[in-house]
Amino acid sequence: VSARFRRNLQPTLTYWSVFFSFGLCIGFLGPTLLDLRCQTQSSLSQITWVFFSQQFCLLLGSCLGGVFKRTLAQSLFALFASSLAISLVFAIIPLCHNVVVLAVVMAVAGLAMGCIDTISNMQLVKIYQKDSAIFLQALHFFVGFGALLSPLIAEPFLSDTNCILSNSTANASSNLPHIRKSLVPHHLGNLSNYDLPMKGMVVTRVSYAFWIMALINLPVPIAVFFLLYKERMVPCFNSSSHPLLSADELAMETRPVEKDELSTAVQRPHAAGG
Repeated sequence: VSARFRRNLQPTLTYWSVFFSFGLCIGFLGPTLLDLRCQTQSSLSQITWVFFSQQFCLLLGSCLGGVFKRTLAQSLFALFASSLAISLVFAIIPLCHNVVVLAVVMAVAGLAMGCIDTISNMQLVKIYQKDSAIFLQALHFFVGFGALLSPLIAEPFLSDTNCILSNSTANASSNLPHIRKSLVPHHLGNLSNYDLPMKGMVVTRVSYAFWIMALINLPVPIAVFFLLYKERMVPCFNSSSHPLLSADELAMETRPVEKDELSTAVQRPHAAGG
């Protein structure tokens, strides 16, 4: 197993890093939900639709990822596009000032996450086959690492007070800690009693957190591109390389020469004057 791991070190590390992108994208939405509500100037019931759009499209992306299983090139190009899409999503989220636009962007992230989930698991099973259990466990460790890191990055930029300044800001600011506690998973409280302003001047610094996560995730598509380059699957870099002969060409090259062909080949220079 260790020898096979050394032979496939670059592909294995690449698939692990892509799953880090998966975890990074799945862990940020909960902590930043209230700041995203302020950014889009929407209600709590409206902003929670971004959860549905992300998770529903993650389901669709997991099914779509099976389409790219036919060849290694298709799988790697799908991983490259998905990891690059996640970086672009992080960069675009601060520019979304409408909850519908934000839901569409999160749907794109969900599709990318679903493709990553299916393809990375499948490729590791193809490489290690019956010994793939430990590598799949490491793969899911990177999901947890990414999901741990994204809230830590976002935490310094979250608003301690209400991020929409209006006449009712004072009351809303005192309610904010109770709302954050109510958003804890498995302990959801009744949020209808809290009145948060939807109109006013937006004061939030959560955009910096998303741009930092976009930069942290950027090496992942670069790593997938290097794997594509190593496997000679990048079209613009294939002209200078000389790939190995295919099986049919190799058979033609190694086929024994028949006597008639040999005599014809010997007589041809004499017919041309030596």
